[in-house]
Amino acid sequence: MKFTTKEMYLLLLRLLSKVARIETHALQVAYIAKNIGREMGLETWKMNTIGFLHDIGLLNPVHVNQIQKIYGIEKATLNNWISLDTDSDNHSVIGARIVSNISDVAEFADVIEKHHYHKALLDTSNEHDVMAGIVHLADAVSVALLTEVPGHETVLSIKKQIKNSEEYLKPAVEAFEFLSGNLGFWWSCTDKDILFSEFSRDLKEKPLENSHLQTFGNVLMYIVDVKSRFTTNHTERIAYLSKLLAEKAHLGEERMMEVFFAAKIHDLGKMATPISILEKPGKLSSEEQYIMQKHVFDYFLIVGGREALEKHRLLEWGVDHHERFDGSGHPWEKR
Repeated sequence: MKFTTKEMYLLLLRLLSKVARIETHALQVAYIAKNIGREMGLETWKMNTIGFLHDIGLLNPVHVNQIQKIYGIEKATLNNWISLDTDSDNHSVIGARIVSNISDVAEFADVIEKHHYHKALLDTSNEHDVMAGIVHLADAVSVALLTEVPGHETVLSIKKQIKNSEEYLKPAVEAFEFLSGNLGFWWSCTDKDILFSEFSRDLKEKPLENSHLQTFGNVLMYIVDVKSRFTTNHTERIAYLSKLLAEKAHLGEERMMEVFFAAKIHDLGKMATPISILEKPGKLSSEEQYIMQKHVFDYFLIVGGREALEKHRLLEWGVDHHERFDGSGHPWEKR
């Protein structure tokens, strides 16, 4: 059975959940942007997906390395990530490059690149520019919700800030003013169950052809490998070696490409492994080894657990990549 775009985005969401604050921010912007877009007559799946992906460029080597040194990836706030932007390492530009490799939304890469543009730089007759303007406003609302004390005063402050700002497209501001008069809108913005449900239901269920699955695998591989200088390019090397071995074993084109994709995502669980353990120069203690070994179980959770493994056999290869024939491996000690 083929993977679908919905399955890949939900996998990406679970991966982002291992990075402090970014998951909630992505879901909030998706929710706010799609509701503003709906009021403005835009397709909700577009705004939902682009809103979710808008800050994916924060996960780049320069940002991640600095976050590790200054704050620690497990403790960093959203503002810590954003504060690291420079002209040469701008997360909007990097995000646009990443999104250009995701088949079903590649055409919207320019929306990601422009999502911090002032309204004066946007063409309101161009749908992509309008989408960028909506994401810009949604992003500002989410940042305020995540950095200010929750409550009625914060809601009033955000509404006033958006209304009085000259930064945002007028139609987007008007749509937001209509939505923000509803208390249910605000409570939904801060309820993780609702945010997840809303995000999930507006994802497309389009089957992924192998070429598109591989490019999605490249995105996931990139995100994992930027976490640590010790993992940089590790997954890419494993993927190409695995593909070569599958070819030499004459497994056939279809199985070879399954092995290629499985190898690309085999270390997703390391997003949950503390950087102090990933980059420890000496031998790990027994307790640290226990934590390191858990990355295969975190992979199991990120890809969707038992149900996903039963649906897509190749996902099980990632869980089993530290198993041994004599039963001394982990996580299940299979024989």
